[in-house]
Amino acid sequence: MTTIYEATGGMEVFVRLAEATHERCLADELLNHPFSHDDNHPEHTTRLAAYWAEALGGPATYTGAMDGSESHVQRLHAAEGDYMKEASPRFVRCVVDSFDEAGVPDDPRLRTALTDYVTWAALGPFQAWPGSADDVPADLPMPRWDWDGPA
Repeated sequence: MTTIYEATGGMEVFVRLAEATHERCLADELLNHPFSHDDNHPEHTTRLAAYWAEALGGPATYTGAMDGSESHVQRLHAAEGDYMKEASPRFVRCVVDSFDEAGVPDDPRLRTALTDYVTWAALGPFQAWPGSADDVPADLPMPRWDWDGPA
């Protein structure tokens, strides 16, 4: 069976999706603040694309070549308290609204799987550490997602 990564069209589509999502977040009054920080990684959208791609069955570029880790990602999003409760659904909307612009194939099963993944991540793991980044364990595994949900 093909992976979600393959069905989406590979890394090029994920890069376009990350870029389009980033632009939508910058245009959103609530999401603009964290997406416009000067301390954001200069390759934020490339790293986001690699993270999504790896989680959805693509190459291990984020955890390998980019030396990224799930613990690092969770620390970046930790200690946001109630902000994430309002911001997360809006982030999901920005991703979904970027599908056409990014060239995500117009396949209902694929788009549902992508939406389900982003929703799960935004409303679950990315809200798991509201108090402090120090609460995030050092060895969190990279989450994987397939057609049936968490893998």
